[in-house]
Amino acid sequence: MDNKKPFIVIIILLLLVILGLGGYIAYEKIFTKPTTDECQTVIDDVSIDINKLYKVEDILNKLDKACSTNETKYVGYIYPNEKIEVKDFDKKVALYVSMYNELIRSNTDTTISIDRIKNRYEIIFGKSLEYKPTDIDLGDNISIKYDDNNKVFKYKASIINNDHKEEYLVKNINTKLVEDLVIVTRKVFYVTYNGKNATIYTDLTKSTKLGEVSLKNGEVNISEVIGKYGSKLKTYDFTFKLGNDDEYNLYRIERTK
Repeated sequence: MDNKKPFIVIIILLLLVILGLGGYIAYEKIFTKPTTDECQTVIDDVSIDINKLYKVEDILNKLDKACSTNETKYVGYIYPNEKIEVKDFDKKVALYVSMYNELIRSNTDTTISIDRIKNRYEIIFGKSLEYKPTDIDLGDNISIKYDDNNKVFKYKASIINNDHKEEYLVKNINTKLVEDLVIVTRKVFYVTYNGKNATIYTDLTKSTKLGEVSLKNGEVNISEVIGKYGSKLKTYDFTFKLGNDDEYNLYRIERTK
């Protein structure tokens, strides 16, 4: 029995070392900040900061909101027949996209600082598209005037009922990295609503009707539309380029199918 004591002592010491090491690893994972590598994701064998991808997604959301519904005359602007380079982007549309999230729905006049909009404008479009405050003619529902004396935009964004709006809907089907570019490929279609159904068209001209789908909880099931009509839908590449501020800005929108 006495001969076994040193062996038992060694086993106990090894267990203590292993448990201590496990506790150290757990402590490191729970209580220390993540490394830079833990903020990275890999697409096509290329590493990218995932926070930059979130910002690309945020820009896409802003473009969608401003140019997807028929509440202004800019509906569908971001879906050209061929392509739009950012340097050729309509500056009034760019201003509207930049301030869309700032527009408080109200029938009374409201103001926004031009510097506030400039910051958002340059995040979306970078420095290659000149920022130039000006009046924006959006149609009946939204009126935006530039007040040069006070350096603000004055606007009135009327409260409207959008229950039966027509709109573009999209689905991102692929994201790839090519050198300093992020390219998001999207399937795009246009819908009108009729009670519990939605009619699917290729675009807002309604020249090509694809069919109808039933609404699910009042919404179009986009995956269902892609499954039924995907091969007939228009496809666009939204390209973002890494700018001088080390962030991705919109660079080009191009129809590929």
